Amino acid sequence: MGATGSGRVRQRHVEPLRRALLDWYDEVRRALPWRADADPYRVWVAEVMLQQTRIAVVEPVYQSFLQAFPTQQDLAAASEDEVLSQWSGLGYYERARSLHRAAQQLSSQGAEFPREYAAARNLPGVGEYTAAAVLSIAYGEAHAAVDGNVIRVLSRLRRLGLPGSDGEPHGSVAEEMLDPVRPGDWNQAIMELGETVCLPSSPECGRCPVSRYCEAFCAGAVDRHPPTKPKPSIEKVECSMVVLRAERGRFMLERGVFPYLPKMWLPLYEPGDLPDQRSEDVVREIRHAITRWSFLIRVVDRPLSEKQIRRIARGGSGERRIFNPEQLQGIGRSSLLEKALDVSK
Repeated sequence: MGATGSGRVRQRHVEPLRRALLDWYDEVRRALPWRADADPYRVWVAEVMLQQTRIAVVEPVYQSFLQAFPTQQDLAAASEDEVLSQWSGLGYYERARSLHRAAQQLSSQGAEFPREYAAARNLPGVGEYTAAAVLSIAYGEAHAAVDGNVIRVLSRLRRLGLPGSDGEPHGSVAEEMLDPVRPGDWNQAIMELGETVCLPSSPECGRCPVSRYCEAFCAGAVDRHPPTKPKPSIEKVECSMVVLRAERGRFMLERGVFPYLPKMWLPLYEPGDLPDQRSEDVVREIRHAITRWSFLIRVVDRPLSEKQIRRIARGGSGERRIFNPEQLQGIGRSSLLEKALDVSK
């Protein structure tokens, strides 16, 4: 069959494929907290949190975040440290900063998340996927949301390679398949399929509701779609950090110095203005990973007097501050900070 004939067959299958996938989704959809209603603010928060983060990790943080900031106006009125504190555990903290800035921008205008795609894309941190997901789920606008799960499902349904830098041909195929009556449910259904059935390895084709329409499955080529991406090279970094511990459970932290997390509070990074190592110091090595970097960090836990720690707080190239235990709960706590403070326990 020629390309034109193949295209006609594919087009004929779109409507039954939509029905089969939506029927399956209606039956098996998980009761996730962000599916409780279609409030645009709550949908938006969820979609930002779910970027590059597993659902199991997001669920508890999402619920506590909305308890702290139940409305967009509450989020806009909060300080950055308050927002980052509630974001702790999710990583990729620039997402939280962008969400915060966007909430402030909208609230200053007396607006909520816009219904127009172009206006949504102009918000800090809102890319093509986030705009399409929020507009379709919250407002029923017909925009296809394409994430990694969707790319994998479409690659198998149509036997596609990896998308190009422009997102094609997957973007066009996603728009073609999008259900115009239930676009939000469709986007969630195809993502649900990718998350629970059409898995990266060992996909469960036997319980897939659309396997009869899957070209890779029919050709026995599911394992070849999408092609495997070359793994990025990992750069190994060895460095040291010093946890300065004062009385009554207080610590001195700094930010603006560690080049890989410049906006986060951390122990002192390669400090050159400290007393020599002493016998009471505790020294451990920890391992940590940030995107393409793998760290081996020598962490020194150093107890100091009040006078010493206040003198050191005035030095350094970044911002230094002494935190008591209660204040530590009010800042964004990266997993690297948690690992380093564990040395002091």
